[in-house]
Formats: sequence, C-alpha cells, structure tokens
Amino acid sequence: MPDNKECITQPTAIDLLANLPAPYGLNTDADKALFDSAMQQADLWHQAHNPTYAQLCTAQSHPVIPVGLFKTLDLATPTGDQGQWLNSSGTGDKGKTQVFFDATSMARIQQGMVQIFIENGLVSPVPARFLLLSPDPSTGDHAGYATAFLKFTACAPVQECVFAVQANGQLDTKLAWDTLQRWANEPVPVYIFGLTVFFEHLCLSQPESFRLKVPVRGLTGGGWKGMTQRLDRQQIISGLKQCLQAPLVDIRDIYGMTEHPLHYISCQEGHFHIPAYSQFTIIDADGQSAKADRPGLIQLENPFFASLPSHRLLTQDLGSWGEHCPCGQSRRFLRYIGRATTPEGTCAAEAI
Repeated sequence: MPDNKECITQPTAIDLLANLPAPYGLNTDADKALFDSAMQQADLWHQAHNPTYAQLCTAQSHPVIPVGLFKTLDLATPTGDQGQWLNSSGTGDKGKTQVFFDATSMARIQQGMVQIFIENGLVSPVPARFLLLSPDPSTGDHAGYATAFLKFTACAPVQECVFAVQANGQLDTKLAWDTLQRWANEPVPVYIFGLTVFFEHLCLSQPESFRLKVPVRGLTGGGWKGMTQRLDRQQIISGLKQCLQAPLVDIRDIYGMTEHPLHYISCQEGHFHIPAYSQFTIIDADGQSAKADRPGLIQLENPFFASLPSHRLLTQDLGSWGEHCPCGQSRRFLRYIGRATTPEGTCAAEAI
C-alpha cells in the first residue's frame, strides 16, 4: 500500500486541473467533467485520511464547511509531506485558522496563480521594484496575507523589495512615499501590493504630486466596504493616480483567504472572473443558489488542498454574480460586496 506522500504526488485529476492550459477560456464540457472528477478525488482523499471529515460525510455526502469551523476545530488532513504553516487573519472572536501548505498542494496553487497573474497582465520578464504594504514575514508570526503578498513578487524578477509595514502592524507612510520618490526617475517598473486599508493610509498621507516615469501596477486585498475609514475605492485610486503622475496606474483588487487555495484578481471593471480551477455559488437567505445580481454568501469550491478539507467552503463574505462583463471576458463573474459579519478582528480592521 503506498504511503500518503506517494498517493498525493502521483498524477491525478486534481493535477490535470491545475495544469489546464487555458483556465479562462470557454466553459467546455471536458473542463466541467475534469473539475467534477477532481472534486470527487478530493472527497475520497480527505475521507480516507481525515476521520473528522469522514464523520462529516456520514451526515452529508458532500459537506459544505463554513469557514468559521476551521477556526474552532482542527480539521487538517495529514499528508506526510513537507511544507509551511500559515495563519489566517482571524475574524471576530473566532480566532485564527492554521493551514499547512504541503509541497504537493503548493505546487498546484503556484501553477494556478501563475495563470491567474498572466491572465491579468501582471507577469513580466523585466526586473521590477516592489513596495509591499505588509510586514516582512520573517520578522514575526504575521497573518497569511504577509506571506501571500511576498509570494506574489514572483510575477517579475525582483530588483528591490521594500516592506512598508512595521513588525507591530503599523504602516510607515513616510518610508512608503520616500521609496516611491526615490524610484521616480529610474526606468524600472513598480508594483505595489497590500491591504486595502493601507492603500487608504497611503492616499491620505500623499505628498505633493511627482512624476513616476514607469507604469505602476498594484494589488489590494482585504475588501473595500467596512474596512476603509474615509475614502472609497475610486477616491483611493484617483488620489494615487493624481499624486504619482505615472503613465499607467493599474490597481486591481484581489479576493481570497488562507482557507482557500487560490486568490482571484479583478478585471478592470472590478469583477472577479473565476477560472476553471474553481467554481463559486451565491447562497441566498433560504440556503439556495441566488439568481443573478442578488446578494448572498459566497461559496467557493476548489480541490487543490491535500492538507485541508476546504474544497467546499462557505465564506463569511457577501457577493453576487453576473454575466456579460464590459471587460469582454466570457466567464461569469463574482462581485464582492463585503463581510457578512462585522469587520472587527479581521486583518484589515486590526491595521486601522
């Protein structure tokens, strides 16, 4: 009988799904069948190696697990693999989820994230400079977002990387603006990644306008509604464009959580087009699938984790879905509305 590590490293439908050549293409029957097969394999893996999950399956064949349950119960699935532990940010009084990113799961996640970054024009072979509105993960036990933003710097060769959030979680706005001004006259592309609330702090502390000679691309995570204090998304983006005077300032939103393998990047219309690696459903107040444009809880499905049975995950986030996005992407899209619960205790709220 092969051991756990051998079981999860041999090619499976999950690995084939992670290696789809065109995850943002049309929804083909073959892609749907592959996704269903991968989800079935995820079920069988976790049932065989996770007694707690197997017990859940006795009550419901395909349990959808609320994200809060991972914060109160140890639902990890042993993999026998090497990896890294990351913490979620914590929500309210539910505490944090510790998630083990085993090597097999990480390989799938990295493959998927590369395609997501390519689709959104964030991958470049040109060396770049990165301003991270997050702490250096090596300085302490920080939430998973700090490690995530650092990993995202793989989208281009790193010429320089500056962490503008101190170990205590406070944004050093002077360091951030001094860094951008120091880079202003040099022909090296600039990326800015960080929490939404830190983008607001950056905008509110902006100096006199100056001209960056290179394009600026950015990713902001943590949501807009309920997290920022004074400015909405458009005000923040407009303020940064006015101050930086760059040929391009393209700031996209990113949506994800430590308990879910992938992060999703918004199109220029602010919508999240979910690739074929995953599926999402909006759950209305009656527990049914919501109709287009009607709000409800976001349910995410993805089979990439071998170490956590979160492949059917009910989030604490509100959203809606729609079709025919003006950006031209044919896949239906997710609109993020905000937290269904108070933002108190989230990583963004803790930064305020």
